[in-house]
Amino acid sequence: MPRKKTVQPAPLDSFPLTLEDGSAVEIEIRDETCNIIGRGLHKRDKHQALCDRILEYVVSRYLSPNGPKRINDPFMDSARELDAEMARSGLFTEITDLGSVRKRIYPYVKARLDILTKLVNEKSS
Repeated sequence: MPRKKTVQPAPLDSFPLTLEDGSAVEIEIRDETCNIIGRGLHKRDKHQALCDRILEYVVSRYLSPNGPKRINDPFMDSARELDAEMARSGLFTEITDLGSVRKRIYPYVKARLDILTKLVNEKSS
């Protein structure tokens, strides 16, 4: 007997968009209340939210509206230092594995921090 199809929650908003090549796509706006349902997607979404929280923490320490801040003890030089800083902060108790920090969290946060640093530098120049 086949399984019943999953009923996906409706997006917050959607609108059509025509690309430069003439093809049309439908853009959907979603948040955590109406994420797409699928195998393992809830874990992916939870991990993405954690990475975003860590990025907010790092950006508040490294950047200001006027440019990069002076840091006495930089902790974004390696995944191990980021892991130690998260442990010292006490805000990220759900992280118990250096492997996930090294493989997934640190590269994500480092790439976004570099982008935001370039943008702040361009704005302040």
